[in-house]
Amino acid sequence: MNVHCLNSYRPGHGLPGSFYTDPEIFAEEQRRIFRNSWFFAGHSIEVAGRGDYLTLDVGGVPVVVVRDQDGELHAHHNICRHRGSLVCTKEKGRAARLVCPYHAWTYGHDGRLIGAPMMGEGFDKEAHGLKPAHVGEFDGLIFVNLSETPSPFHDLRDHLSPVLASQGMTRAKVALIRDYDLDVNWKIVVENNRECYHCEGNHHGYVSVQYDTENDNPALKGEIAERLGECRRRWERAGLDVARVNTSSNNTAEWFRANRTPVRKGMVTESPDGQLVCKVLMAGFTDPDMGTARANTNINFWCHANSDYAHTVRITPVSPTRTIVRAYWLVDENAVEGRDYDPEAIAAFHHQVMSEDWDICRRQWRGVTSPSFEPGPYAPDKEANVDRYVRWYVGRMSA
Repeated sequence: MNVHCLNSYRPGHGLPGSFYTDPEIFAEEQRRIFRNSWFFAGHSIEVAGRGDYLTLDVGGVPVVVVRDQDGELHAHHNICRHRGSLVCTKEKGRAARLVCPYHAWTYGHDGRLIGAPMMGEGFDKEAHGLKPAHVGEFDGLIFVNLSETPSPFHDLRDHLSPVLASQGMTRAKVALIRDYDLDVNWKIVVENNRECYHCEGNHHGYVSVQYDTENDNPALKGEIAERLGECRRRWERAGLDVARVNTSSNNTAEWFRANRTPVRKGMVTESPDGQLVCKVLMAGFTDPDMGTARANTNINFWCHANSDYAHTVRITPVSPTRTIVRAYWLVDENAVEGRDYDPEAIAAFHHQVMSEDWDICRRQWRGVTSPSFEPGPYAPDKEANVDRYVRWYVGRMSA
């Protein structure tokens, strides 16, 4: 990697423009970060049945995640050990065996090669199984890691689960999936997600429901304190973990975070009017006012889970100048479309917020790719999380 690029970074400031456009830097990101971190792959409910699989790209590497006949989850490099063809060519499916379409080499769900036509008597099938990847699953979320020596998965699980376990994503169903294909670098998307400095001027709908921009507003200090106290007491009686109930978006760990925040007084969920958009509550909740369980990682994931629906995001960098953001909206498995919810109504709030964010990202992209771009300093409070993220990123890139 070009050492000059790292030397040109000034702590407390944004990244130089080359970090967003240089193919060499992008290749190093794929190797150092995306192939060596716990990458959000999707939801357990996407591979709920025996033989169900999903495919995705992790750091430029095709990967397949599959559930075997005993219900155990496996992840493999989706690359045939014969001539390198993709084995599973569909995004999702169900298969009794994983069969390469090129020459019919056949693999078990655990990656063992169990069939290789006409390879001769001396051929060693045991030496040609699919290359494995690490996979972890908790609270309805699936993460994969391509590193030979991954960081402990329990660090991520044990931090996020106290906040997310009560949201019922293990017994949910997908109401809607929407992909956003963006002609911007992936870090532009992540940086934007790490602060709400821009929210008041750009996200009027979001601001009307959440307290993010009001934490330093003296006029609402009393209301926020009262709301937090009342919600903590009620949620604790309902059996929720209340250790991280607050209205802050500050980091709670090095490269991931999670907290539960109340929505504004008089509202119960993240929707255009703050009222329920699904009649069936998730997780067996009986009280609709359970706040928003929020979580994210520095890699490619964020989540806003409410009482009536959950919204998650998977970010996949495709090239220095292209990023695909997959958005999921989940509802309780017992909710019936057309009777209990309308998918477009479920998605409306966050689709609006993300659409506004994509406009912001495109405008920033035009600026940072200009030869006249010079990174400015971060606002000490409002952009502290972006600063932490960029420092983490530089640390990973220079390690």
